[in-house]
Amino acid sequence: MIIGTFIFYFVLFIIIFSYPGLKQKDNCNSKSVLKLLAIPALLGLGMVFLTVIKVYFIYKIFALIALLVIFVLTYWQWGTQIARWWK
Repeated sequence: MIIGTFIFYFVLFIIIFSYPGLKQKDNCNSKSVLKLLAIPALLGLGMVFLTVIKVYFIYKIFALIALLVIFVLTYWQWGTQIARWWK
């Protein structure tokens, strides 16, 4: 059941993250594919962890929103260093 939950969230996040990239298929290199698979895998593992400890779905969404806000604020503060690291 845990594997099925991970696969569900992994596929869901891949669909969400790949949708804007459908327009830009010409710049598909191995690094972008790694990012496309790594980020959904980490988010899927986080959702599985929250499933294991019996957190309700709405709280999972709140946790993801909180992580997104933290990431945006971090990028706002340290954007140039993150962009340099990401390349």
